[in-house]
Amino acid sequence: NGQWRINGPAVGNTGFIILALQLVITRIFEKRKALMSFTLGLIVVGAGFIILGVSIFITPALVLMGVVVFAIGEMMSSPRIQEYITWIAPREKAGLYMGSNFLATCLGALISGVSYTSLFGKFEKMGHAEYIWYVLAVHILIGSLSFIIFTRTAGEFTELQQ
Repeated sequence: NGQWRINGPAVGNTGFIILALQLVITRIFEKRKALMSFTLGLIVVGAGFIILGVSIFITPALVLMGVVVFAIGEMMSSPRIQEYITWIAPREKAGLYMGSNFLATCLGALISGVSYTSLFGKFEKMGHAEYIWYVLAVHILIGSLSFIIFTRTAGEFTELQQ
């Protein structure tokens, strides 16, 4: 009826999905390289965003699938980037390195509140609020490509020994 509604039960299932699948996802990715698992996780997160965007055209039931795909990507990437950061950090500075990881999270939260809110408003006025999911997916995929290029040009890191 021309009203936007958030599918609360579907979005709220993210926590349940993570609880149900975290051990399985961890087991699958624990033997793989951390940076590649992180990058693959980001790509899966981007796919989740795209599914959320197309759900408006196909069926609202795809919202749940988009949330599941997003949650799986998040489970693949989040623990692995933290592992990677502590792995490359000198032992006495592991806490400092881990803390700096959250500076990026803080900066992203501050910037996204302003940029995505205004962008969402523009898309909503155009009658295509779902475009915000595509913008998020493109940002995630650019980040993934950046990590792939970085790994290929800088090479793999080895654990620092003291």
